Amino acid sequence: MYINLANYTDASLKIIQLAHQLTNDLGHSITGTEHIFLGILADQNCSPSKILRSMGITYRKAEEEAIRLLGREKRLNNHDYEFTPRAKSLINLAGEETARGDDPHRVEPEDMMIALLKLKRCTAQKIMHALDLDVELILSRLKVLPRDTLTGNTTSDQLTELHRKVCAGEFFSEDKIEEESPDPMIGYIVDQKYEILEVIGRGGMGVVYKVRHLILDRFFAIKILHPYLAADVTNKRRFQREAQAASRLTHPNLATVFDWDLLPDGRPYLVMYYIEGIKLSDLIGCQDRIPLSIWMSIFIQICDALAHAHNQGVIHRDLKPGNIILAREGDVTHFVKIVDFGIAKLLMDSKEGKDDKAQKKERELTKTGEVFGSPLYMSPEQCLGHTIDNRSDIYGLGCVIYEVLTNAPPFCGDSLYETMKSQISDPPAPIGEQSVFDEKIPPDLEKLTLECLNKNPEDRPQSMEALRTMLSRINKIYYRKDEGEEDLS
Repeated sequence: MYINLANYTDASLKIIQLAHQLTNDLGHSITGTEHIFLGILADQNCSPSKILRSMGITYRKAEEEAIRLLGREKRLNNHDYEFTPRAKSLINLAGEETARGDDPHRVEPEDMMIALLKLKRCTAQKIMHALDLDVELILSRLKVLPRDTLTGNTTSDQLTELHRKVCAGEFFSEDKIEEESPDPMIGYIVDQKYEILEVIGRGGMGVVYKVRHLILDRFFAIKILHPYLAADVTNKRRFQREAQAASRLTHPNLATVFDWDLLPDGRPYLVMYYIEGIKLSDLIGCQDRIPLSIWMSIFIQICDALAHAHNQGVIHRDLKPGNIILAREGDVTHFVKIVDFGIAKLLMDSKEGKDDKAQKKERELTKTGEVFGSPLYMSPEQCLGHTIDNRSDIYGLGCVIYEVLTNAPPFCGDSLYETMKSQISDPPAPIGEQSVFDEKIPPDLEKLTLECLNKNPEDRPQSMEALRTMLSRINKIYYRKDEGEEDLS
């Protein structure tokens, strides 16, 4: 039976990936409805998982019931994306249901859960029955969830037009890849399933390619470590840490990483969902064509994403316009996706029970005194090689907001040394007269931006949640957004 995942959102594909991972973890040979149900419970950020847990249905309980029904098999399947007939029916049913009626949309986790409840005589339903799940209650709670919970209901004709122009090459981006001879990786097939189509980005650690999954017929992105870096064991560990850091992050405004491995030549790679959109850096220079109210939504979304990362013990450490993508989600053309946790730092070594040897390796990768990042957006403590925390990302976001408002970063010297020296010691110039917007910058927004740029971390907002609250308050006062509109971000 043919399965169609083309209309599945990133959040739903994440559940499919989790289901496959759990299939292998349990030693089962093929992915069934029970594994998809476990995948929903394993993704604690999706609405069905939250509803199920509020009803006392936990992942552990469901896993125990699945093992009781199916046991643990020793025979593993070597072919990815093989489903039982019931699982295939489930996937297709969810797609068919979302295409019908007055509200056609892409398949969300809620739709997958509804399909699970409707599909008769499947193993997942046996598990739910054993757990005394109230099917009618969960159906009623799922059906009242608003469709715009994640995607919002605001359109932006200005940004849609800018998106078209950037894609047509009418604006120059500093991050745009220069024309060069074809990359030798073009056409290569990774792990017998990802066909490399084109280069979509280059960074200090690797190259990002757009790829097509040969089985799913969907586009993904693969980041492969530079060959000259792959020979160094420390670089491999750092790249592996990027994959580990990013894979624990499941927020809608963060790029999802779900797999990583090694190429035959030893170069590590990681697989992400391909994001259709434009970098924030592409809009610098024409940002005044977008209302400040929309920029406020973008800033708030960035706060939401980084608050999630910080709560998971991850600091980005390289927040800049080139790492912020404005993607298309439903009718919203300014849905934020933050990418590239390549130099992300994990904070929770001791909390995760690492032994002394593991902690020593971690310190080698992100040791104090080693400077990483982009100087135009680095905090003073980062420039000095001091120990950093989440307030360093707050400083980086302050630099991004300042640049959006003025068309220039707050500190830019004639050299990297001069730029970093300014970050450490110079005060930023007032925003007011430098503003590129015809509309007046709210004084509260200027004040808050400059507070983010304080040299002393103690003088900045102390968390992304606090910064988000302040931005939301400014948004409500000056742009009269109601609570529902605020939450689109």
